[in-house]
Amino acid sequence: MKKSFKSSTKNTLISGRNTYRDSHGNLIYYDKHKNIAYRIPSTKENTFATFQSRYALALICFVFLYILFTLNIWLSIGISIAVAAFMEWRYRTFLNNMAQSTGFIKKEKIRSIDETIDLSTGAVILHIVLYGALAVLLVINTFVSENVIGNKPIIVISYMVAVLAGFMTVKYIQMAVRRSGQ
Repeated sequence: MKKSFKSSTKNTLISGRNTYRDSHGNLIYYDKHKNIAYRIPSTKENTFATFQSRYALALICFVFLYILFTLNIWLSIGISIAVAAFMEWRYRTFLNNMAQSTGFIKKEKIRSIDETIDLSTGAVILHIVLYGALAVLLVINTFVSENVIGNKPIIVISYMVAVLAGFMTVKYIQMAVRRSGQ
């Protein structure tokens, strides 16, 4: 007998320019170029969140290929473009399989702070630890890794991403403090 596990809280953050919630709490992605609204069921929200990050994942693929596996820069760029194209195709295929409607009346967009309220305490702590670790490890990597030392663009990018990760750490800490005060 198959058990179904349902969590009372969700552990994905979904927000963006074209994401909305309808009156029933369903996630709606609105494609303004095609004027089509796609209803994303709650069972597919994690997949949708992954596809929303498809370009960031392609950039991470480039960083891994170029720095970690020390591939030629052009080969790394080519593979990363192929990964981005594949993920874009999968994203469009995913959307075409969702329920579609036209004439969607836009209300208030989903903001990330609205979505984080629903995160479990464990998920908030995990976000704090992982973003903090990322920030610290990126800075340490610029001093330790032989692939990064002397490569100014990679060092600058590492510091920029570390600052962004530190910012996210602070935002999650603020949210955890705000939540504990309630």
